[in-house]
Amino acid sequence: MAHAKQTIMVWDQLLSHPNEIVPKLLIKALDVTKPEYGDYELVPSEPMEQGRVIRFLAQSPHIDVAVFGPNKFRETVAIPVRFPVTGTLLSYRVCLIQQGKQSLFNGIANLNQLVESKLVIGQHQDWPDTSIMEANGLTLWKSTKYAILFDQLSVGRFDCFSRGANEIVQEFASHPDKGLAIEDNMMIYYPFPLFYFVNKAKPELAKRIELGLNRVYQSGEYHQMFKEQFGASLAQLHLAERNAIELTNPQLTPETEQAMLKFKQQFDALIKSVDTVK
Repeated sequence: MAHAKQTIMVWDQLLSHPNEIVPKLLIKALDVTKPEYGDYELVPSEPMEQGRVIRFLAQSPHIDVAVFGPNKFRETVAIPVRFPVTGTLLSYRVCLIQQGKQSLFNGIANLNQLVESKLVIGQHQDWPDTSIMEANGLTLWKSTKYAILFDQLSVGRFDCFSRGANEIVQEFASHPDKGLAIEDNMMIYYPFPLFYFVNKAKPELAKRIELGLNRVYQSGEYHQMFKEQFGASLAQLHLAERNAIELTNPQLTPETEQAMLKFKQQFDALIKSVDTVK
């Protein structure tokens, strides 16, 4: 049966995501489902911040697919495709800090010590991480713009810009003149995936993406994409040698908690296999 070519409006930051696996995996999932669903064309949205794109997904059919971390509200306004795009890497947070400030972090080995240190963590006000960290008693500095947080860290407005293990190495390299460093003692952990979200007006598109992601994963192609994307970064971060500070995430729905439990063992094994290839 012939299918009309499907035009899919995608959040511009998905297509320009600093982790190339984010747009590539979506394209791969759509490609492997062409037999059932036909050809497609991806069209980028106008530039917008995360908070605005969520409002567009909730109120307008003009954005079909975006990518971000889930919380209970987001899962009510759009359809989450519960496959962790960057594995469990977004759950593992490492600090970008000012050069020369490593001593502030040395010896911190648990949540109580981090809370008592009064170290201030920089966050975007619209990110789910913000409420997660506040719920665990951490002190935050909030900004309305992602790009500004690097400048604010550089001038000492806060102490730690908490970044996912899938993000931090590339972001550090992209800001060479701001006097930043990657903190090397600890990592913060809370279950937090990166999902594709689909406009509620497009349930068949959500089914298509989920089918495609499962096919890419089962074929082993996802594993190769993951190693190519994150191998060098993981070797640099040496996650297994850091003090792990575990937070609870009250923002997850029961469905997403189950999905994370399902994927954690296999994705953590994938991270370990990549991390050990120096």
